[in-house]
Amino acid sequence: ENQLAGNGFSMVELLSSCPTNWDIAPVNALKWIEEHMVPVYPLGDFKATKH
Repeated sequence: ENQLAGNGFSMVELLSSCPTNWDIAPVNALKWIEEHMVPVYPLGDFKATKH
């Protein structure tokens, strides 16, 4: 929406698992993301503007 409105650069970043390459069950991959990645890369909407 922000990009379409012409408000400047927008970026979407997401956390994703790869249980196949991690060699763990998908449920465990999601648990690992919640325990190890979310504390470092918190989920939410972030906005930075300069005027």
